[in-house]
Amino acid sequence: MQEGAVRLLSTVVGTAPDAFRIELFGEDCGDIYPGMKRYRILITRNEEVMYVYTSNSYEFPPDALLHAEETAKAMFHRLAGDVARHPERYLTRRPSAAMRGTKITADAVILQGSPRRHGNSAILAAWCADACTAINRTSHIFYLQEMRIAACTGCYACYNEGYCPTDDDMPAILNAVEHASLLVICSPVYTNTVPAGLKCVIDRFQALHARRSMTGAPAAGTGLLIAVAGRRGREHFDCVGKVTRACMQNIGIAPAEEILIDGIDEIRDVRLIPDLEAGVKSAVRSLLKPA
Repeated sequence: MQEGAVRLLSTVVGTAPDAFRIELFGEDCGDIYPGMKRYRILITRNEEVMYVYTSNSYEFPPDALLHAEETAKAMFHRLAGDVARHPERYLTRRPSAAMRGTKITADAVILQGSPRRHGNSAILAAWCADACTAINRTSHIFYLQEMRIAACTGCYACYNEGYCPTDDDMPAILNAVEHASLLVICSPVYTNTVPAGLKCVIDRFQALHARRSMTGAPAAGTGLLIAVAGRRGREHFDCVGKVTRACMQNIGIAPAEEILIDGIDEIRDVRLIPDLEAGVKSAVRSLLKPA
């Protein structure tokens, strides 16, 4: 439990030395969100945690019939009864939520945010990967249009255990970004902001913010935005820059100087822009030192 947690309810089911202890703790998480309270039920046997249930006050909307503390207390009594009736269910540890998905480790994680598989953003992403290879660093490109990523529902369940409960492909991205040294976002400008698929990923990064807030993990890593706009003028990147910078800062990544490429409707192909490839690769190398 975190420091400052208060025991609200406690009971023992069974007889020593194999009795189960069931405890409900309350925590003040106002440093994460104003007024947030987290409630955690631990079922232990011989000092080993066999089951964990967690909820928080932000999961419950204002008009809910029950709120977090009432629900947690009801669950406490329900679990106590279940342990008494079916102790065999709790003889083996029942793990709480854990991140799913393929465990991908790479020095640089590259998000290709365009729905076009072979467009300019994909070319830029490939340049970034090539720059990593040239200095003996690993990279992985996520082609978001090929992944199944649901929109964030604002359920706040990630502030229970630090994991998003939605069952889709997002955990693979979360796993990779959490351990990478560099995050690169390659994106076109859609109506002065990022495409819908990339925005879903940005919103779902809230799970990393939750885990960092809960664990106190220090900020780590650097982020680079490479954006392409059809029209000329830096004003078309204003929203894209604000959205991606806010995302990076939210998950403890320091934004680097952005690479913004405008007027692409006239040029059509980023490979025709003099010195752009060299500039992109140089930026990646400078942010990701040689191994």
